[in-house]
Amino acid sequence: MAIKTKKKSDLVDDVSKLTGAQKAAVFIITVGSKTASEMMKSLKSNEVEEIMLEVAKIQNVKTDVVDDILRQFYQMMEAKQYILEGGYDYATELLGELGGNANSEKMLRKLKAQSGTTVFDEFQDTKITQIANFIQNEHPQVAALIFSQLQMDKAAEILTHLEPEMQGEIMFRLASMDKISSEVIEEIEEVIKEHMGGMDSMGDRVKSGTATVAHILNEAEISVERAVLDSITARDNKMADEIKEQMFLFEDIIHFDDRTVQLIINEMEKADLVMGLKGVEEQLAEKFLRNMSNRAADMLKEDMEALGPVPLKDVKEAQSSIIKKIKALEESGQISTRKMEEEEIVE
Repeated sequence: MAIKTKKKSDLVDDVSKLTGAQKAAVFIITVGSKTASEMMKSLKSNEVEEIMLEVAKIQNVKTDVVDDILRQFYQMMEAKQYILEGGYDYATELLGELGGNANSEKMLRKLKAQSGTTVFDEFQDTKITQIANFIQNEHPQVAALIFSQLQMDKAAEILTHLEPEMQGEIMFRLASMDKISSEVIEEIEEVIKEHMGGMDSMGDRVKSGTATVAHILNEAEISVERAVLDSITARDNKMADEIKEQMFLFEDIIHFDDRTVQLIINEMEKADLVMGLKGVEEQLAEKFLRNMSNRAADMLKEDMEALGPVPLKDVKEAQSSIIKKIKALEESGQISTRKMEEEEIVE
């Protein structure tokens, strides 16, 4: 089937000269208006606009070019289905038949991204030692990006296999990390691809750097946590404080045993307890109250009621003071903020 218009000087006889939008325009014309209108519903308005502009421009397209475009669209859809079913290797082979490795790779990356699969999903199944050895020999910035994409427990385990100096350097860079451009990510992907095999496009998936470091250190061994925090503190004290604040939440106190809560209460200013417990979940407030004497608990409840409505900012400041006391107790070795199920307990 050839697409024809009055002008014959603009004959399209080479599919490789067409852009994606132009191919889509040919495809739209070929399948007819009814099918085309249904397809357009799944596209963004700017995409529809771009394709319709190309539809209006189309002059003459040779039959074999139309056939080639239809074949490409069919193979793309079939490849996507195989990706969704897990047949990534087959999809790669199938798209390879389209000719032009660069185009096929881009197509495959887009299809795989749409399927929700990322390169770091594959990374989760790679041996810890293999990833650690790779990271140890890479630039810390590359390593930081990799850490930002891994599951936290996996990242924490890998961290323990690295040299202490490397641990601190990577976590510092990760904490400093903001949203990274797709161009930079693609460059780093090429480095990883060269060493670790085929990779796909991550997009702008990097989240808050300090939050990522906090989550990783929460899963890491206490010795690694302290070494990394010491290293970051020496370089940027404010950043280290931000990480520490995100490593432990006031609500996490609910997981502490009674003895730990009692030690915390003994170190607290009464005013901070009164303000800090204002408006918290009943279960958390009860955690504190049942670890006090009856008289002290009654007085605390009376003071909280007498306080009346207070600004949320004041509550958060009081909770922050309590958290600082808790971290000080942990640093002195008197308590541990690690969840009990993560520790081996001997009766």
